[in-house]
Amino acid sequence: MLFDSVKQLLQAREDRKCKFILAYISRAKTMDSMILIEASKLQMQMKEVPGTRCTVKNLEGVIFVVTLE
Repeated sequence: MLFDSVKQLLQAREDRKCKFILAYISRAKTMDSMILIEASKLQMQMKEVPGTRCTVKNLEGVIFVVTLE
């Protein structure tokens, strides 16, 4: 549901310069691949923001920029 909403918001901008920032903390490795698959299914591209990967209470966190392909 999150990516459906994100896609609608990104499509609302005709200039295609709009981006969605996703701060993500990995809690389960299966979820890591699921979010990438779901974004891909909806023709969205997720790029990791360099230098944002960190550890938060033994969990790995990262920030992604999400755009339409």
